[in-house]
Amino acid sequence: MAALNNKIIPIEISMRSLKSEAAGPRGRRYSISTRSSSTFSQNDLNEAIMNMLHSAPNQTCRRICVGNPITVIGQRKQMAKMLAVVLLPLLILTIITAVDFSKSLTSYINTYAIAEQIDFGVKLGGFLLALQKERDMSSLYLSQIGLDSKRELLLAYPETDGALDNLSSWPVSPSNKQKQYQSREHFVNFLNRHRYELDSNNATATAEINFYSQTIEIFIKWMYDSVSELDTGTIWKTLVGYQELIIASEYIGRERGYGIYYYATGAFMDRKHYLLFLESQDSARTHFASARMYSVTASDIYHTTLDAQNQTMRVINDLREDIKANNSSVSEGSLEKAKRWYANMSIYMDVMKSAQKMLTAKINGLLKNNSNADMKEMIIAGVIFSGIVIISPLIIMFVYKLTSNIQKYSSNIAKKTKAVNREKKQSEAVLFQMLPRTVAEDLKQNGSFNAEHFTECTIFQSDMVGFTQLSSNSSPFQVTDMLNTLFSCFDDRISIYDTYKVETVGDGYMVVSGVPRRNGVRHASEIATLSLDLLYHVNKLELPHLSGERYKLRIGCHSGPVVAGVVGSKNPRYCLFGSTVRIAALMESSGETNKIQISHSSYSLLSAIGGFEMEERQTMTVFTKDELKKHNCPETTYWLIQKDYQVWEGYSTTSDASFGSSL
Repeated sequence: MAALNNKIIPIEISMRSLKSEAAGPRGRRYSISTRSSSTFSQNDLNEAIMNMLHSAPNQTCRRICVGNPITVIGQRKQMAKMLAVVLLPLLILTIITAVDFSKSLTSYINTYAIAEQIDFGVKLGGFLLALQKERDMSSLYLSQIGLDSKRELLLAYPETDGALDNLSSWPVSPSNKQKQYQSREHFVNFLNRHRYELDSNNATATAEINFYSQTIEIFIKWMYDSVSELDTGTIWKTLVGYQELIIASEYIGRERGYGIYYYATGAFMDRKHYLLFLESQDSARTHFASARMYSVTASDIYHTTLDAQNQTMRVINDLREDIKANNSSVSEGSLEKAKRWYANMSIYMDVMKSAQKMLTAKINGLLKNNSNADMKEMIIAGVIFSGIVIISPLIIMFVYKLTSNIQKYSSNIAKKTKAVNREKKQSEAVLFQMLPRTVAEDLKQNGSFNAEHFTECTIFQSDMVGFTQLSSNSSPFQVTDMLNTLFSCFDDRISIYDTYKVETVGDGYMVVSGVPRRNGVRHASEIATLSLDLLYHVNKLELPHLSGERYKLRIGCHSGPVVAGVVGSKNPRYCLFGSTVRIAALMESSGETNKIQISHSSYSLLSAIGGFEMEERQTMTVFTKDELKKHNCPETTYWLIQKDYQVWEGYSTTSDASFGSSL
C-alpha cells in the first residue's frame, strides 16, 4: 500500500474488563468491554448502594448489636453496648494521647539531634577557619616573598590538625564517593600528603587557593545537608541565617586569599583570578545579606560590631579598591601590604565568627525551651496513657469482638486483592502484546520511554493485492475472517524468526528485525528468510469464503536506520519513524504480485551474508525512481528469488529454482 507508512490506529481498551478466554496453543483471545463506572445510570448506582446496605456483614452486625433486653442473650448485648458507649471515648483518647506522645518524643529527639548538630557546627566552623588560615599562609608562601612565610605556614599546620582532632564525629556524606573524604584517617593522610608535596609539585598560589576552597566547600555542603535533613520547626529561620553566615565567612576567606595573592605577586596575572576575587567579594555580601534577612541577631551584629569598626572597614574598602584597580605596572609584590590586608580581613572575619557564636547561643536557647516544652507534654501524655492502660482489661472482650469482625473484613479484602492481582496480570499480558517486553517493563518502572535510535535494521511491509475489491464484494464478517486467516498465518511464522511485529493497518502488515533487540547485520537475512517463508505459506492458503481463490501479496523490504518510540499514554503503541519506514512502504507499493522487492541497501547486506538468490529489477516507474532519489537511495531495486538449501515443510529451494517466479 502506498499510504502505509508509520500510521497508528488508536484502540480503546478497558484494562479492568479484560477477561481471558480459552484459545489455541499460540495465543489468547480477550473479550473487551468499554463500559466504565462513569457510564452507570442513576438507577444502577441506587441499586448498587442498596445491595451494599443489605450485605451479609451488615446483617451480622445487626444481629450482634440488637437484642431483647429481657433474655440473657439480650442483656449481654445490652451490656456490651453500654460498655462500648463508655469505652469508645477512652479508646479515642488513647489514640490521641499516643499520637501526641509520639509527636512530643519525636520533637524531643529531633531537638537533641539539632543541638548536637549545632555543637558539631561550631567545632566544624573552627576547623574551617583553621583551613582558611592555612590556605592563606600557603598562598603567601608560594608567592615567594619574605623569609618568614614558611615559618608561619608551618605554624598553621598544627592549628588545623588540632581543630580536626576536636571534631566529635566525621560528617561522611554517602553521595560523596571520593575516598579521601570517607573517614578522618583518609583525610588526614590526604592533607599531609598534599603538604609534603607542596614544594616538589611546583604548585602555584592560585592552585593552593582552589585546593583548600574546594575542600572547605565539601565540608560546608555536608553540614548544610545534615542540618537541612532535620525537622527544624520554628527555628528554621535562625538556622538558615547560621548557615548563610558560615558560607559568607568562607567567601570572605577566599577574598582574603586572593587579596594575599594579589599583594604578594603585585597584580593578577590573568583575568580568571581577578574575576574570582570579585565573585568571592560579591558572594560574601550576598550571603551575609541573606543571613541578616533571616536572623535579627545577625542584623544587630552587623549594625553594632561593624559600625564600631569604621576605621577597619575604611582600610578594607581602600585595599579592595586598590585590588580592583589591578595595577599591573607594579612589578613586585609587597609582603607588608599582604600582611596588612590579611590582618584587616581577619578582623572582618572575627566579626563573622562572633555573629556565629551569638547565633549559636540563641539557637541553643530556643532548643532548650523547645526541649522543656516537649518533655512537659510527654509527661502529661504519659500520665494519661498510664491511666488508660490500667483500665484496658475492661475492654478486652469488646476488642475481641471487634477483632473477629476485622478478621472477616480482612478475609474479604484478601479475596478482593487476589481478584485485583488476577486482573493486573491480565492487563500486563495485554500490555506485553501491545509493546515489546523490554519496552513495557521500562514503561512500567519509569512511567515513560525515551525514543531510541537504531543505526541499522530491516523492515518488512506487505499488502494484500485486490483487498479493496474483495472487501467491497464481501460482508464485514467475511472481511474479518479473511484478514484473521491471513494474519494468523503471519503470526505463526514470525514467531520462528528474530523479528518483531510492529503493527497491522487494514490489510497491511509491518515487521522489523534489529529492533528493539539489536542483532548486528543478521536483521537482513532474518527478514529475507521470513519474506520467502510467508510468501510460500500464504500462497497455499485459500480465501475462506471464496473456494479456489488464493491470497496474493506484495512484499517490500528495506534496510536502514530508524527511530523507535512509544506513542500515546492511554493506549501506547511502539512505532517506528524515519525514511526507512517510507522506503519500505515504497518497496511494497511499487512491487508486483507474489514477489519480494528489496532495496539496494538490503541487497548489499544479503550479498555480503550470502546464500540468497536475487536479480535486478529491469523496469521501474518514474515515480518510484523519484521517491528513491528524494531519500538519497540508489534507484536500483531487486527481486528476492530464493534462499539456498532452505526447506519449507519438505520443500527445498534447491530442487525447484523457479519457486520465486512461480509465486
